[in-house]
Amino acid sequence: MGNDASKGCSTPLSDLEIAVLIANSRLSEKEIRAMYDDFQKNGGEGDGKISRDEFEEYYQKTVGIDDKRGILVDNAFAAFDANHDGYISFTEFVFAVLAHGKTDLNGILDFSFAVMDTSGDGRISFNELKTYLEKAMILAIGRKEASTINVDQHAKDIFRDFGLTQTQKLNKEQFIQGCTKNKELASIFTELK
Repeated sequence: MGNDASKGCSTPLSDLEIAVLIANSRLSEKEIRAMYDDFQKNGGEGDGKISRDEFEEYYQKTVGIDDKRGILVDNAFAAFDANHDGYISFTEFVFAVLAHGKTDLNGILDFSFAVMDTSGDGRISFNELKTYLEKAMILAIGRKEASTINVDQHAKDIFRDFGLTQTQKLNKEQFIQGCTKNKELASIFTELK
């Protein structure tokens, strides 16, 4: 997702990652730790990153999907392979599992905000929203179709709906209140996840 964890650094498994995976998968803490260790030792070149094929194996094991044609796996992998190098980190994998598991509006909006706020400052910039929309569209419709959509204009329209210019930032409270009051706006984040 563009942070240090996605550059192949072997970082310790965080309590948050464990909690997210327990809450959104069929795995126990012991299974999660074993999968993380396997991810770090055997993923790709042993650098803690996995390929699309490895992702499919882990993803199906974690969320229990039956995706014989691989469409869901392809779209999820493409969305979370932030630098398009054909590999994702464990943190990116956790985000993919979390995106799959969210079904309630507040959970989806909270997750969406956390994913968008890549700077960690508690606010979403225009560019953070645009990057999120690009990934969400890939997840929803695939990379080829998503490439035909003017994401920049969608991001401008959303910022305008919130009464913001491209130079301003959106805080979490504004985001959640705006989405819960405007169902059409909320549908952007609930239908594209």
